[in-house]
Amino acid sequence: MKKVNVALIGTGWAGAMHARSYQKVTGRLCSLKTVCSLEPNLEEFAFKWNFESFTNSYEKVLKDPLIDVIDIVTPPNLHEEMVKQALKAGKHVICEKPLTGSFDKSSGKKMLKDAEQKLKEIQAEIEKSGKILCYAENWIYSPPFMRAVELIEKKKTVVPLIYGQTGHKGSHAKHAAYWKANGGGTLIRQGSHPIAAAIYLKKKELEAREERFGIQSVFCDASCITKEWSEQEKGALHTSSFDVEDWAQVVITFSDGTKATIMSGDMLLGQIYNRMEVFGNDSVYQINMTPNNLLETYMANDTGIEQEELMEKSEGNTGWQHTLVIEDVIRGYAGQLQDFMECIAYGRKPQSDFALARDTLKVIYAAYQSAEEERKIILENRKE
Repeated sequence: MKKVNVALIGTGWAGAMHARSYQKVTGRLCSLKTVCSLEPNLEEFAFKWNFESFTNSYEKVLKDPLIDVIDIVTPPNLHEEMVKQALKAGKHVICEKPLTGSFDKSSGKKMLKDAEQKLKEIQAEIEKSGKILCYAENWIYSPPFMRAVELIEKKKTVVPLIYGQTGHKGSHAKHAAYWKANGGGTLIRQGSHPIAAAIYLKKKELEAREERFGIQSVFCDASCITKEWSEQEKGALHTSSFDVEDWAQVVITFSDGTKATIMSGDMLLGQIYNRMEVFGNDSVYQINMTPNNLLETYMANDTGIEQEELMEKSEGNTGWQHTLVIEDVIRGYAGQLQDFMECIAYGRKPQSDFALARDTLKVIYAAYQSAEEERKIILENRKE
């Protein structure tokens, strides 16, 4: 079996995490063929992560017959067109969240319809191409999350309540303040992770008991709490907004009447928060991706570790820290790329696929409609 030749598109934070995680793919499944970016660090990035070549031309990547899969980690407003072009060029695709979105801010109802239409177009391209689309949702590949799902399936647990929380002190990316770049604010940038995880977990739980999965309704409140705050009032927060929300809370009702409550926010100081609690009829699971207590450290000073990041979004390296340990593994990045390489090499379906990307995006835009109209949005014809 020949190795899967990978082209990585993007050299930002997510691009670096993907590049780092490819180093952990076992079985000699992949080869880092090329990396493509418009950033000035491109050559340095390629050398650091052992790419064979680098280019600033996406067209060149598309035309390269040796490339098997294109891994897209660009800003969200570029995802859809790049995915379509890659599929038309006969390439498998890995795409970071969100798969697409509604980038012209308008009424919630219109944006939901816009997102649904775009998803239909992408699905048509996938079916036409016969290629595999892998949705890069790292939460569902996080070892503690995977273990919880495994136990729920084995015990055939009934899960009435799921609570997911994600957030930090604000995005470092300037484009995060603009709807036109991301298709929303903290809900789509961060909340997409626990939403996808809740959908995935609920589907697996119902399948284990041979029950049908569906999403009945979505209810949401979202706002930009800090929009009118002065820099002094923001303090250590980095949150900024031109036209997006910095806080959202969503309640998802599944086909069996059970609930998932998801909170995302750009005003959570101290570290990055990626957590989920699952309450079953015979068990409880507390899934702590970050922070966790694998390694707790105290630093009187940061001598020698000035450039280290002990915990993403912390206030520095001094004092007590829930220090990151094999972050790419614990947060699921390495696991997702292992799965994706195996799927492309052996022709099987990934755990995180188009269906999960589709359901997650529909929930997100139903949530935006709900927040605008201050009512529950019923998602009809969602049973599978």
